[in-house]
Amino acid sequence: MPSQMRRRTAGVLGVALLAGAALGCARDDGERVASMGSARSACELPVTFDVGGPWKAKPLEPIDSGTKKWFHFSHACKLELGAGKEMVELTVDVDDLKGNNPREVLGGHDGEHISSHGEYTHDEHINEQATVAKQPAAEMEYRINPPADIPDMWVRKLAVVAPKGTIVVEVQSNDPGGKERTRQVYDQLKSSMRVAS
Repeated sequence: MPSQMRRRTAGVLGVALLAGAALGCARDDGERVASMGSARSACELPVTFDVGGPWKAKPLEPIDSGTKKWFHFSHACKLELGAGKEMVELTVDVDDLKGNNPREVLGGHDGEHISSHGEYTHDEHINEQATVAKQPAAEMEYRINPPADIPDMWVRKLAVVAPKGTIVVEVQSNDPGGKERTRQVYDQLKSSMRVAS
């Protein structure tokens, strides 16, 4: 085989191997999820919204019976985008009580009745009378500044009252850049949220 032909063949094989490796890495990063909530999405919800991707589904932690009595909600799904300090975590819970005040649901979900709540919480902003997907909603944003060497955590939460239960969506990320990352994900899901038919 002429040397020019060998070089071309080696070049094509090299490109093919690199492309395969890149695709393999993309698969390891998680499944590309465009939207959440519909019957064909990562989890079925009373609402739908866009999230983009690639996200990785995470196993849900069970809620013990004592916690269920206090909070009345069940974990629906949990996704992660990215890794390490640049990771964004998206958690969706469904409150089983219909017709709840969304602000009260956020308070219960966030553990405001716990005596140590807020000890490391700063820059809190609450919008008690929002409307999302033409439904009553409440929003909460804050920064957690834990002790020791744990990085700051930026958190945004949204409670939306839907006919089939109140949805609580939480977006959180560590610094650096956590505030902007959570805002981008939160704004996308909030603007695209619709009540499921």
